[in-house]
Amino acid sequence: MIRRLLQASGRILSGWRATAPPAATWPDTNQPGGDAIWTPTHRHRKGGLYRVLSEGILEADRSAVVIYDDADGTVWVRASSEFWDGRFTAI
Repeated sequence: MIRRLLQASGRILSGWRATAPPAATWPDTNQPGGDAIWTPTHRHRKGGLYRVLSEGILEADRSAVVIYDDADGTVWVRASSEFWDGRFTAI
């Protein structure tokens, strides 16, 4: 599922880390026909900014996960219980 998500978004899977061109060059599907600037949706308690891409299911144990990225294009996956326990706040 994550591989399909990364392929659908045009990102290339390289080992455990997805790499992408600078985020500002990605077309924003929320803005018709335009190249919009990457917009964060959440802030980590330590200050980092992130954008939630989707929620999913971890194949190994069927647990819920949150899939999110940062402004550099790195895609992260974290257990939903950890993501929503106060580590991240909506912007």
